[in-house]
Amino acid sequence: MTRSRSGLVLAVMRSLMAALFAVWLWLAPHHHAQGGPDTVWLFGAYLVFALVMLAVAAQSWWYDFRLARAAFAVDVATFLVGLYLTEAVTLDFFSSFMAFFAFLMLNSATRWNRRSILMIAAGLAACFLLAGLLVEWSEFHFDTTKFIRRFSTLALLSLMLGWFAFNRQNVPVARYIRPELSQDPLAGVLDYAMAAYGAAGGAIAWVAQGETRPMIRTGGTMGEGVELAALDMPLLAGGMVFDAPRRRALGINDQDRVVAMAPAPMEGLIAGFAGMQGLSLPIAGRTGRGQLVLTGISGLNYDDLFAARGVVREVAAAMDEEETEAMAREVAMSRLRTQIAADLHDSVVQTLAGAKFRLEALRHKLAQGTAVPDDIDLLCAGLAAEQGHVRAIIERLRQGQIQPGRRDLLQELTPLADQLSAQWLVAVSVSVSAEGEGPIIVPTALNFEIQQILREATANAARHGQARHVRVELGVTGGALGVAIVDDGIGFAPEALGAPPQSIAARVARLGGDLTIGSLHGQTRVLVTLPMEPAG
Repeated sequence: MTRSRSGLVLAVMRSLMAALFAVWLWLAPHHHAQGGPDTVWLFGAYLVFALVMLAVAAQSWWYDFRLARAAFAVDVATFLVGLYLTEAVTLDFFSSFMAFFAFLMLNSATRWNRRSILMIAAGLAACFLLAGLLVEWSEFHFDTTKFIRRFSTLALLSLMLGWFAFNRQNVPVARYIRPELSQDPLAGVLDYAMAAYGAAGGAIAWVAQGETRPMIRTGGTMGEGVELAALDMPLLAGGMVFDAPRRRALGINDQDRVVAMAPAPMEGLIAGFAGMQGLSLPIAGRTGRGQLVLTGISGLNYDDLFAARGVVREVAAAMDEEETEAMAREVAMSRLRTQIAADLHDSVVQTLAGAKFRLEALRHKLAQGTAVPDDIDLLCAGLAAEQGHVRAIIERLRQGQIQPGRRDLLQELTPLADQLSAQWLVAVSVSVSAEGEGPIIVPTALNFEIQQILREATANAARHGQARHVRVELGVTGGALGVAIVDDGIGFAPEALGAPPQSIAARVARLGGDLTIGSLHGQTRVLVTLPMEPAG
C-alpha cells in the first residue's frame, strides 16, 4: 500500500515556497517598492514560521493537526498582504503568487471537507478582488482585462486542485488473497493488515452475528496477552489514530471529518496497547463486526485513516466470505448427518428389526417343533447381505459420493426383492409397467436412493400393515421415473394419511420428487415420482 504524509509534505512545500519568495525579492528588489523593507521582513518572518511548522510536522501528527487552522490563517494572511505590498495583482510578480494560491488550496483540501474547501476557494477569490481594488484605490491604474483574466485563472485552478486533493482519500490497496484452509482466517487478515502498513504489532477481534463472545488474534510484538475490554462500545466510523500514553487521538466521524479528541476513549482492544501509538479501525461486515488495532507504524499520521478504508473493506469482505463458507459447510455437514441417519434407519435398523421378526417366528416354530435348519440359513443369509450393504454405505462415505455410472433399475431391485422377502416373510415382486418395456437405466445415485425407499416401504408394510404381498411397479413417463409400491396390508388409518412416513418423505423431497399415499379396501399404494437425474 502506498502511504502518504500530507502534513509533512505541506510543511515542506511551505518552507520551499517561503525560501523561493525570499530569493525572488532579492533578485527583483523593485517588486517591494510599495511595501519597502516591510515586504522583506514579511517573507523573512514567514520563512522562519515555515521552518518551525516543518519541525512540528516531522515530530508530532497530533500538533501538526491541532495547529493546522492557525497555520492556514498565517498562510492566507501572508498571501493577501504579500499581494498588496508587491502589487502582484497587476504586475508580473503575480505568477509567483499562483504557486502560493495552489499551496493554500491543497492545504485546505487535504485537511478539511468539501464544504470547507468551497468556502475557502470563494473567500480567496473575493480577497483577490479586494486586493485589486485596494491597488486601484491607491491611484495605481492597471489593465482591467488582464486582472479579470488572472481572477478567472485562480477560480479554475481552485476547482482543479480541489478535485485532485479529494481523490487522495481513495488510496488503492492490494487485494487480500485468502490463505490455505489450514490457516486461521482471522490470523490471515491480521497479517495482511500489518503488511499493508508495515506495522510491528497488531490485534484483531471479530464477533459473528448471533455470537456473544468475540475471537481475538494477535501478531508481531503484541504476543498473546491482549484482552478485549468491550466490543459493543461506539467506535468512530472512520477509525482513529491514537496516542495511548497521552490519551489523545484523531478520528474520522460520521460526517467524514477529521476530529481531535483529548482525552480520547481508549476502549476495546486499545486498552491492551498501553504506552503505544497506532491505528484503531472498526470492521463492519454483513456477517459480523470487529476491531483492528495496529501499532509500530513508521511515519504514523492521520492520512493513514483514509488509506485504512480500503484495508478494512478487504478485511470485512474476507471475513464475510469465510463466515459464508463456514455456514455452507455447516449446512452440508447437517445434510450429510441427516442422510447418514436416513441410510442407517432404512438399512441397518430395518435389518435388525427384520432379524428380530424372523427370530420371533423361529422361536414360535421351535416351541411347536416345526423348525428346520433352512430357517437359520435364511436368517444368516439375510444378515450377510445386509453386512454387504453396510459396507457399501461406508465406502460411499469414504469417497464422499456414490460411485459414478448408471444401472439397470430392474436388475438391481430384483435381488433386493428376494432379500426383503426372506427378511420379512412377505412376497416381494418387481415388474415394469406395460408402457415402460425394456430396461430402466438410471444413475447409480438414484438407484441407491430407490433401494432405500423400497427397504423402508417393505418394512412398514410388514411391521405396521401386516401385509403378506408387496408389489413394485416401475415406469418412465415424460422424463420422470415412477415407482409404485403396493401391499395388501391393513393400510393407514384415515387420520394418518396426511403424515406420510418421515424417512421416505424426506428422501423424496431431497431428490426433488413427489410422494402420494393412498389406502383403500385392504390395499395401500405408495407412489413415488422422481426426476431421472437426482437433485442431490
